Amino acid sequence: MTLTVNSERAQQIVLRLYDAFSSRLGLLNEIEDLVENQIPPDVPPLSRDHSLFLFFTVANDHGMKSSRLYAAAKQLFQKCRDLFEPRRILADFSSGDDPALIEATARTLGVRYPREAARSWYANSLRLLESFDGDPRRLFQSSSDARALLKEIRSFRGYGPKTGGMLLRAIVGLGFVTLDRIEDVLPPVDVHDSRISFLTGIVSDGAACEAPSAHYYKYTVQIQTALKDACNSSQVAWCDVDRALWLIGSRGCVGRRCHLCPLSDLCTVGREVIAVRTSSTPKRKPSSGVLPFNCSTQGP
Repeated sequence: MTLTVNSERAQQIVLRLYDAFSSRLGLLNEIEDLVENQIPPDVPPLSRDHSLFLFFTVANDHGMKSSRLYAAAKQLFQKCRDLFEPRRILADFSSGDDPALIEATARTLGVRYPREAARSWYANSLRLLESFDGDPRRLFQSSSDARALLKEIRSFRGYGPKTGGMLLRAIVGLGFVTLDRIEDVLPPVDVHDSRISFLTGIVSDGAACEAPSAHYYKYTVQIQTALKDACNSSQVAWCDVDRALWLIGSRGCVGRRCHLCPLSDLCTVGREVIAVRTSSTPKRKPSSGVLPFNCSTQGP
């Protein structure tokens, strides 16, 4: 099947998302789960500790619910700060296959593939120490070109198109770095973003959107490109559009909270859910304008 991109609809969607996120409408008022808002108690913003927490946590932000990972990571940071310190990792554990490291980090976080996660934790600690003196802020500020920085981030284990883009978005939004040419970087797209792109008509491959044959992962790069191009054509930052998509996918689509979604009238599932919700809501009887006898509009 060939993917078709509806550029006009894509621009309509990104503008709607950008405006809704800027105004904090509906679901987009619930921003506490965004990665930008994840910081352990008593850790100063933009500090080395803050950067270490983000670096090790976001590398594992795949294959499980993000909010669960973030909560577990904050608990782990509070309980054992040394597990986020590259020098301590290399001193206290023999390798990425050390059972103690697997148990202390990956299994405690509850990630899907604990052995791979522990190997990444160890390898990234070594690389971070050797190349950036153990300070992720040096990594974050190693280039002012967004494309070059994303390439450097993705050279670390666990950082692919989604997690690499998420970390880039977070460090820019938080103020760790100011970057040029971020408009040339593909936004991170996961299965939720891909599904939303199909359901809202941004893309189509001729199959029914909710059919088993729908390949949400198959067209990730094409959807990334479509969203980037739509943001650039509309002159909006993809970072806020991506935050909006993440919130809708993780907090709206999962719970069918379509009545709070800014895209509900443009989404095939959203329209169906709203129609059912509207038809099942009891109609109120017209008010006579007369207050019940035991009510009063006056104060005591």
